[in-house]
Amino acid sequence: MMDGKKIRIHSPSDAISAGLSLVPEDRKKDGLVLGLDVRTNICLSTLSDLQTIGFLDAKKETALAKKYVQDLSIKSSSDKQLAKNLSGGNQQKIVLAKWLATKPKILLLDEPTRGIDIHAKNEIYRLILDLAGKGLGIIVVSSELPEVLAVSDRILVMAEGNITAEIKATEATEDKILKAAIPNTI
Repeated sequence: MMDGKKIRIHSPSDAISAGLSLVPEDRKKDGLVLGLDVRTNICLSTLSDLQTIGFLDAKKETALAKKYVQDLSIKSSSDKQLAKNLSGGNQQKIVLAKWLATKPKILLLDEPTRGIDIHAKNEIYRLILDLAGKGLGIIVVSSELPEVLAVSDRILVMAEGNITAEIKATEATEDKILKAAIPNTI
């Protein structure tokens, strides 16, 4: 259910139309086309919006890429720089930009800071909190407890495919989360 309506999702385009976007765990394998440039990667999820009479409009592509390069502080020599030549943090920001460009209602982030340096992690955390503050629904899936504690309002803990706890961020501790994550074997 979303916005009080039952939705059916059979394809990525169904999810996008419903307002759902996923930033996958493995940005290099599932989030980017490493051999393409920054602009093209950002625009991939919204190609239909960037057309004029059936042809891609370079001005629209450039404007969209420029907006997200600026908004997310993506550091590259230009929007024509290949994604593979950027740092992990900037690659992750490109993946975020690509999915934010779809104007989602809910953004699912799977291990959003895996494989990036501490400075880039802090930038991603600030971005998550800013987006949530602006009303975007964000679901973060993470195996890093400090990350979960840093960006969550509410924490759902799963073990063996079941939700074992729901903890308000104000009451959450690493100990409480770990106890809920370890199945009771007695």
